[in-house]
Amino acid sequence: MALIIGGGWSIDLEVGRVTRKHEDMDICIFREHAEEVLAYFSDWQIEVAIPKENRLEPVRSADDLCPPRYGLHLTKNEEFIEVLLTDKQDGEIVFRRDPDIRMAIQDAIRTDRSGRKYIAPELQLLYKAKEERDKDQHDFSVAMLRLSDQQKEWLLKALTKHHPTSSWISNLNNQTLK
Repeated sequence: MALIIGGGWSIDLEVGRVTRKHEDMDICIFREHAEEVLAYFSDWQIEVAIPKENRLEPVRSADDLCPPRYGLHLTKNEEFIEVLLTDKQDGEIVFRRDPDIRMAIQDAIRTDRSGRKYIAPELQLLYKAKEERDKDQHDFSVAMLRLSDQQKEWLLKALTKHHPTSSWISNLNNQTLK
């Protein structure tokens, strides 16, 4: 089972240095490995976030983790781990908010010099575009310095389809037209 680093840390791993303070670390796994996580953390309290309902439900088995559920909250005493279930199909990562948006697994998962696997910045930014918080804006600005034209074009296309009001679209348009 591959553990893949997501969130703001994935941007920093792409850049090769820490660019801001992080409150936590998002760990992504493929949904098919959920039972392994449940077994390994069997002595922890495991809950799943219910999308669009802002609540958690206890997880008793992998049957409690069917899509659209994806966010596992694992707690034991003072320890907390969040695990994000990622779907794949036919060699592609499926964007959970719009299954028409996909990225080849070999493009979606990067490996840094230390062997740590992380989510490609353009895919991570697509998730971050939903809120565009200060930390998301920071991550976008940092990532833009490193993204190739191909990565920018993928992000622009995905944002235009899924977040057509994103403030990042004009920035990407300006950079991809050069």
